[in-house]
Amino acid sequence: MKKIRSMVVAVVTAAAVTIGLALPTTATAAASTLEQKRFVWRSYMTSGSCTIEPGATWTLYSNGTARLDATVSSLDGDDAWLMWAHLKDDSGSLLADIQVYGSSSTKFVKNLPNRERSYRWLAKGQFDPELFDLVERMSLGKHC
Repeated sequence: MKKIRSMVVAVVTAAAVTIGLALPTTATAAASTLEQKRFVWRSYMTSGSCTIEPGATWTLYSNGTARLDATVSSLDGDDAWLMWAHLKDDSGSLLADIQVYGSSSTKFVKNLPNRERSYRWLAKGQFDPELFDLVERMSLGKHC
């Protein structure tokens, strides 16, 4: 009886350790295999009285998500920066536009209410993950 109890405790302990270790390892492994492509704009971009500072970055992920990190400002108050992010292949042909995350819209909007401030613009987007390997270039349509 003692031998059976020891075996049950050993099996239950091994199962608990395996379950506890398997979940984080799986999540970490999945996150580490996600490929990414980064597109950085190295000069100022302007439209009307709106400006995006150098260093604006779109990061594309192989799962079809995208992230914008930019700093924007306007010389006038109550402006809005409108942007469309175009994904292109190596010859410059349009593949698709990034959509606002959780939407079918391709127009990203950042309100710029105060002309005396710059604003950090963090935005999430989405695109067809099957296009990831084809994307070699990006361009931005913009309006203020």
